[in-house]
Amino acid sequence: MDNNAPLSRQSIAFGIALAIASVVNALIVVVKEKSPTVMNGMKAVTGHHWTTHSALVVALFLGLGGLFTVLRKGRGIEIAASRLIGTLVSGVVLAGVIIIGFYLFAD
Repeated sequence: MDNNAPLSRQSIAFGIALAIASVVNALIVVVKEKSPTVMNGMKAVTGHHWTTHSALVVALFLGLGGLFTVLRKGRGIEIAASRLIGTLVSGVVLAGVIIIGFYLFAD
């Protein structure tokens, strides 16, 4: 496999969407844990807050990935593989820090 081959526009688009969805997922955890109104509202939508939570994050991931794929008249976003990896790692690490920080210090 050629390690220097360019990434597809879908790989880039959904990679960036994953980084964003990870952070939003963490923020939803914090908001619903701190707000009984939000928690109860999410339970009311699908019967369980985690089901609603998951549906929101998956919809965001798919929506952003699709959007980022068709940006620039269908050419998508162009970034280097190393930058995409950095973006992915940053998003996932930030999400982890948000959740761990919340449960350690703010809960």
